[in-house]
Amino acid sequence: MVAASVAPWFSSYVAGAVTATGEVRQPRNIYELVYAFDHTFAGILKAEELKLVRTRSPEEIKETHPQLYERISRDVVGWTDEWLQDVRKSIETVSEKRLSIAQRTAEQVDGILRNHFAGRGLPYRRMQVVFLPPRLFLDERNRGKLTMGMFIPFYPDAFFVAVDWPAPMELVLVHESLHFNRTGVRLGRPLSEGITETATRYLVLRYGLLPPREVSRTTAYASERKGVDLILEEIVKRTARSRDEATELFLEAYLTGNQQGMNNIFGVESWERVIKLSLSKDGWQTHKIKQALGN
Repeated sequence: MVAASVAPWFSSYVAGAVTATGEVRQPRNIYELVYAFDHTFAGILKAEELKLVRTRSPEEIKETHPQLYERISRDVVGWTDEWLQDVRKSIETVSEKRLSIAQRTAEQVDGILRNHFAGRGLPYRRMQVVFLPPRLFLDERNRGKLTMGMFIPFYPDAFFVAVDWPAPMELVLVHESLHFNRTGVRLGRPLSEGITETATRYLVLRYGLLPPREVSRTTAYASERKGVDLILEEIVKRTARSRDEATELFLEAYLTGNQQGMNNIFGVESWERVIKLSLSKDGWQTHKIKQALGN
């Protein structure tokens, strides 16, 4: 469970990710790192290439524009590994005791998810997680975030989790592992985060990773989950499936990109309208979702 090795070269002519102020320096936290990617690519990619990066999933780009995917992924991996080398030189590090506990928790979660995916006939990528000090997840624009983990698109070999943060690590590890194992087409952020967090809570409770009281205390992605809850209620109502079965169906559609199950329940046009809502600004609202589903 270590970070990928440092890439030997960058494909772009910029030597590192550029911040919003135009500096080429190491970002102060992981959010600033991601902002720097977008800012840098806006300056070095062609307009049509940038549009693909912002509107398509890495998997889609890899399939339709493999050379572009290779260029972007090489830059993202290189810049991220360079950043990791820099932050590991800092005085603040994760204690060996806390790191050992975190690694044991990750191994437990990894085994549970691997067996769960196998039981559903789904492919599973072994968990590769990089543990970081909590200060690297602190950012003015993300003050309210309590799920202190991140999967960086185009950095395909690992995801990142904060150690010593109030959010239960079991929730963070499952949440980011689901993102890590997604291979489907790009969906809007509220839909993606909503089903991921809803499924995370379901899996954590199903396998006894945390008691219900501790799970209920966390409030991550509340508005996103509200929209997903409405969709799950409709699946239960229209198919007589249980809530757990509906969650499994929705999660599989998210992970694989195969929307056939959702199309069968709601109709192709209705489900496409829901996906479009998730991609639009301020579209993820329950009354709009109800309308899209034909209620």
